[in-house]
Amino acid sequence: MEEKPKNGLLIFTGILVLVIFILIYFFFIKGQDFAKFGKNMTATVSTASVTVGNDLPSASNPVLVGNTGGGTTITLTEGATTSVSVTGTVTDNNGCYDLASVNIAVYKDGSPCAVSGDANNDTCYFANVASSSASITGCSGGVDTSSLVSHEFILQYYTDPGTWKTTITPMDISAEATGTADTSSGVTLNESQAIAVSSISYGSVSAGATSTGDHIATTTNTGNITTDVKVSGTALTCNGFGSIPVGNEQYATSSFSHGAGIVLTGVASTLGLGLDLQAPAAGTAPVTDLTYWQVEVLYGVKGTCSGDITFATF
Repeated sequence: MEEKPKNGLLIFTGILVLVIFILIYFFFIKGQDFAKFGKNMTATVSTASVTVGNDLPSASNPVLVGNTGGGTTITLTEGATTSVSVTGTVTDNNGCYDLASVNIAVYKDGSPCAVSGDANNDTCYFANVASSSASITGCSGGVDTSSLVSHEFILQYYTDPGTWKTTITPMDISAEATGTADTSSGVTLNESQAIAVSSISYGSVSAGATSTGDHIATTTNTGNITTDVKVSGTALTCNGFGSIPVGNEQYATSSFSHGAGIVLTGVASTLGLGLDLQAPAAGTAPVTDLTYWQVEVLYGVKGTCSGDITFATF
C-alpha cells in the first residue's frame, strides 16, 4: 500500500519535465512555422556567373639577330642569300591558346613594312606566322599566357644596307584583333661591294696571229651597292712552251680589233672602263656589263696558254 506515493511522484516528475521541454522549445526556437513542422526539407541551387573580358595580346623583347659580330650586324653573302632570325615573346592574358597568329616584319629603318604587300626583298621582309607554326612555341595551355617567337628570314644579296629593325605584332583569335606591337633596336646591315666575272676564251689562234671576233667577259654586280671595276693581269703561260706577255692582251667596252684596244698591264687600271654597275634591286634583271678582249700570239709559243685577269671593285 505504500508504493502509491512513489508512482504519483514519478508521474508528476514526468509531467514537469515535459512542461519544461515544451517551454524551452517555444522560448529558444522562435519564429518556426508550425504548419511546416514534420514536413520534408528542400534545397535550392543558385547559379553564379562572371563575364571575363577579352585582353588583346602584346609583344615584348623583339630581337633581330644578325649573322656577324655576335649577332649584332648583318653581312650579306656575295651573290647568294643570307639567313637572319627574329626572336621575341607574345603574351595574352586570356591564355596563350587565345593567340591566332603573329605578324613579323624585318625592314630598313624608315621603310614601310606593315603588311605583306609592303614586302619587296630590298627594304622589307614580312611574314604572317600562325600560332600552330613551328616558329611559335612554349604554350602549355591552362594558366600559361606566353609564347616564344623564333622565325628565320632569308635575305637577298642585294638587300639595302643601313639600319634594320624588326617588329612583332600578335593577333588575337577571340576578337580577331591586332594586339600591341613591339619594335627592336637597330642592327647594321653592312654594305657589300662585290662582283662576279665570267671567264674569257680567245679560242684557237695561230702563232704570230691575233684573235678575231668578240671575246666577252660579263661582269655582274653581286653586292648591294653601286660599284665600278678596275682590271689588271698576268702573262699567259703555255703548257707546251713559251708565254704571251700581259701587254699582248687588250680590252674595250665595245667590239674592236686588236691594236685599237686598251693595253692590259700588271697594275690595276680603270682606264677606259667606267662600268658603273648600279646596285641590284628586287624584281629586276641582274646588273651586268660587258668588256671585250683580244690577244696577239707571239711566235715561239705552243699549247694552251693561261693567265689571270683580275677584276677589282672600287
